[in-house]
Amino acid sequence: MALQVLALACLVGAIVLGFVKKMNVGVVCLGLALVLGTIGGISSGDIYKGFPYKLFATLLGTMLFFSLLQQNGTLEKVSQKLISLCGKNTFLVPIIVYLVSFGLSAAGPGAISVQSVTVLFAVSLAVQMEVSPVLMGSMAILGAVGGTASPIALTGIIVEDLLAEMEIGGMGMKVFLGVSIANFICAAATYVALGGYKIRRAAAGENSGIDSAAEASGAAGKRGKASAGASAAGKSSGGLNRHQSVSLAALLVMVVLVVGFSYDVGLVCLTLSLILMLLGAADEKKAIKMIPWNVLILISGVNVLMNITQKMGGIDLLSDILASFMSARTAAPLMGVTGGIMSWFSSANGVVFPTLIPAVPDIAGQVGGASVLQMVVAIVCSATVAGISPLSTGGSLIMASYTQETGCDDKTQQKLFGQLFGLSAAVVCIVFVLTLVGVLGFLG
Repeated sequence: MALQVLALACLVGAIVLGFVKKMNVGVVCLGLALVLGTIGGISSGDIYKGFPYKLFATLLGTMLFFSLLQQNGTLEKVSQKLISLCGKNTFLVPIIVYLVSFGLSAAGPGAISVQSVTVLFAVSLAVQMEVSPVLMGSMAILGAVGGTASPIALTGIIVEDLLAEMEIGGMGMKVFLGVSIANFICAAATYVALGGYKIRRAAAGENSGIDSAAEASGAAGKRGKASAGASAAGKSSGGLNRHQSVSLAALLVMVVLVVGFSYDVGLVCLTLSLILMLLGAADEKKAIKMIPWNVLILISGVNVLMNITQKMGGIDLLSDILASFMSARTAAPLMGVTGGIMSWFSSANGVVFPTLIPAVPDIAGQVGGASVLQMVVAIVCSATVAGISPLSTGGSLIMASYTQETGCDDKTQQKLFGQLFGLSAAVVCIVFVLTLVGVLGFLG
């Protein structure tokens, strides 16, 4: 018990220390990794296993690829074209982002593939429109994770298989319906809370979102640098030039391979980046300098310490505390919260669902009157919407792409980290309330 408490305290303390001292939280976490690991009897090899290699490669590949597209002016022109299509109704842009992400994800690819593409577009649009990147990016994430519960999408298939192993069948569409409803309410609340309905064309001089003035200032400075780089690369004031046309073709290839054929987005982006460099479509050195390395350090460092915390039982302690309060009415809400918290520290598909869903029938048996279906929906919805967290793929993409687009300072990055984590906690709480008050009671 003492080690569990110490592990959880170190994780929380590292994040708090980073914010208070205005330090990169990732560096703080890496600095504590050896100390906590030694106390917990964890070898250096096991500590290194906590490094998120796949997430790091995904972020590095996508950031390099989009740095090249930003450096030669392709992203700016594509974003401007998309904004112009909405005319004066720019308040619809976040809604369109949500619906497109939801539809693509529900069609089969699932959340990871879809949000890897739509989040980057959404944040680029946010910078062009001078609105909150948290709003635009989170709408892309929520759409993607909402659609992934479809019976033909990744999460839906995993959940259905887990239920089938427990000889519980026929819940696929009901789970998808319940997750879709709760997810839509989370998205609507996010849209209203972050002022999506207030969005007007940037030309009108109006901004929207959290700390919009600071964000707009950072965005404006970065766009000036990007424009200068694009001019050097031969950007014209009219249509796409040759390098931009090649870059746009590469972007379309990336979308097709990742969304249509489920290729790994990081590896695809690294390959396409190499092709663009060989063709001289953008300045390689400038693009590499634009990669937000400090964000990559932050995300990687926190993941390393979280892995140690999990190995020492800190996350189990947190889950056990929640489980001790369960009753027939609170079983589903608390299982959802548990799933959301676990999702901050581990993969929803790989860890949360295989861990919690098999335990649902036993809990339902111990707590008379608890609904198996509602508990499953609460777990799936909470664990997926928690993906807005900057420690997850979606949230980390928002942080990395916004930092890359605007060149914002460390203070802004730390603030963005806090905003994303706070929003992630907020939507998990929304699912908790929806389940507690019986909004999903019709599911049985």
